[in-house]
Amino acid sequence: MCQMYLNNYQQITRSPTKQQGNLIVVCLVIIVALLALGLALVKVLSGAAQQNTIEYYGARAYMAAQSGLESGLTELFPLNSAAQNCALVTTSRTFKTNYLSFCDVSISCTEYLDLPDSSARSGTVNIYYLQSSATCAPIDCPLGDACRKDYWQTQRTLSVEAKTLP
Repeated sequence: MCQMYLNNYQQITRSPTKQQGNLIVVCLVIIVALLALGLALVKVLSGAAQQNTIEYYGARAYMAAQSGLESGLTELFPLNSAAQNCALVTTSRTFKTNYLSFCDVSISCTEYLDLPDSSARSGTVNIYYLQSSATCAPIDCPLGDACRKDYWQTQRTLSVEAKTLP
């Protein structure tokens, strides 16, 4: 029994030459696993960067739409004037500030005149519905240009209702 154990021990200690290729296989498996992990990490990080970019341009579009509403309201209700007419509202606006560059805003105004309202002294009010839609892009890319391949836009639409004071 003891002799058999010794023979097995000698065979085990003499066989490292048979196991020399295993280290290469283990290294290749580790390298492939790390490569797959690295590629997955790159995909996650690039997706997060793209999402941040879209969120940034979405905030720009929101601010442009908000600015469109505010300018529409100041045109609809001018200071020191009783004139209130949707025809006074500019329907298209382009801003010249750097933050809102490449943002186009379209404003619509709908008026509902002489609606019954018990809180008003005259018994009627006028209601004005303004809607501002802003579209922002990272660059100016005219239709048909080569930049259209990677071109995208963000759009936000805001609305407000205003009524005449009683």
